[in-house]
Amino acid sequence: MSNGCPEWRENMHKLLSGLAVLAVLGANAAMAQDAGSASKGKFYLGAQAGIVLPEDVSFSGTSSSGGITTTAAGTYQFKDGYSVSGLAGYHLNDYVRGEAELGYSRFEYDNISLNGNVTSNGTTTAVNGSASMEGTVSSAIGMVHGIVSPLGKTKVSPLLGAGIGFAATEEKITRIGTLATNFESTHTDLAVAGMVGAETNLTDQMSMGLRYRYMWIDSGTEGRDDFTAHNFVANAAWKF
Repeated sequence: MSNGCPEWRENMHKLLSGLAVLAVLGANAAMAQDAGSASKGKFYLGAQAGIVLPEDVSFSGTSSSGGITTTAAGTYQFKDGYSVSGLAGYHLNDYVRGEAELGYSRFEYDNISLNGNVTSNGTTTAVNGSASMEGTVSSAIGMVHGIVSPLGKTKVSPLLGAGIGFAATEEKITRIGTLATNFESTHTDLAVAGMVGAETNLTDQMSMGLRYRYMWIDSGTEGRDDFTAHNFVANAAWKF
């Protein structure tokens, strides 16, 4: 999520989008070639689970109602959560594969920080501070990845990848400080991710690995930044 640095965020989004496009194009090109590799044509199914570390989301804006105008900026903060997903992939050769993922992630709101002004009857009062929050953010995520193993088939194979897809998200906020709320929102947005990791073959049919990915979801609206998060997962896959 945003850390208040729009230029950095914009560059990161462009980089991740570029990586995703290049990875998918590379996978398509490799599929059209006969690489002659022993691993070509190997399908696999897998599962992975791990933790999600959401970054803060910044917001700002002005609203008026009943003769009261509020101008404020702040951040939403979240607790760490979890993710689970299923994988289906195809080894084009020892170096390149394509992979589809369908998963689910969930985490909770933690705090809201606010700094702003409230104007009523010509009098402006400064408001600043933080309050605890209760609520959840859950997402169903579908992505297509292009993955490269730069060293080919080795005992421990590093990997690089990028993906593009969607995130269907449901947000619920039930309490802010001592105020009970009933806020709900659902939306589906573009999702882009960059990935690094490593895996090892336990047998000819089974592998295990660790992955880290940085995810950006185009969920920002006017006055609210997009969502970003770190995701660390362990996975297992079965070839056939």
